[in-house]
Amino acid sequence: MADYTLELANTLIVGMSGSGKSTFAYRYLLNAPAACRFLFDDLGRAATRLNLRPCYTSAELEAALASRWVIFNPARMFPDGDYKAAFRFFCDWVYAASQRGPGKKLVLVDEIWQWQDREDIPRELDRLVRLGREEDTELVSATQSPSLINASITGQSTELVCFRLDEPKELACVRRLGADAEAVQGLPLGSFLSWNRLTRTKLSGKLF
Repeated sequence: MADYTLELANTLIVGMSGSGKSTFAYRYLLNAPAACRFLFDDLGRAATRLNLRPCYTSAELEAALASRWVIFNPARMFPDGDYKAAFRFFCDWVYAASQRGPGKKLVLVDEIWQWQDREDIPRELDRLVRLGREEDTELVSATQSPSLINASITGQSTELVCFRLDEPKELACVRRLGADAEAVQGLPLGSFLSWNRLTRTKLSGKLF
């Protein structure tokens, strides 16, 4: 049986459009050992990009657990387009599913700014962020706008992965989180700098 006892982290990936942050997020999910991976796919892009079957119903969500990839497209369960309610449902379902068995679970939310803001965070997401560690669950979130991210998420993020940012308010935000803002602004597209906020160690890399 695979070993999923790697140290848990909450990973925040930031960067401007086209910088490589989404590619990094998908590669992370593909390469990191995990008992299961959960993705909220409101635009239907994740399933296409990963060439995996999306889930449209509760029954399909349950069935997908065996494959260790659960990609939720809310279009059929929430035909009225209330995807904020869909996101709350998914966070709640993921937390409950994570309680059923051992092993590390990864939850990817791309462009997480859509589902929360600096002043308000859904209770279901907040619980996943704050209590997910007890269920071996790691949140992987990506955004172009770190300045819009709620403190519950930034405060629990142990890994900060930065692709290029240019907007002053976004650079000021990553500086507050411990990044070298000038180095982040100078990154070529496809390159990143990563800070472990617990150990204060830094890594660099290049995707393209």
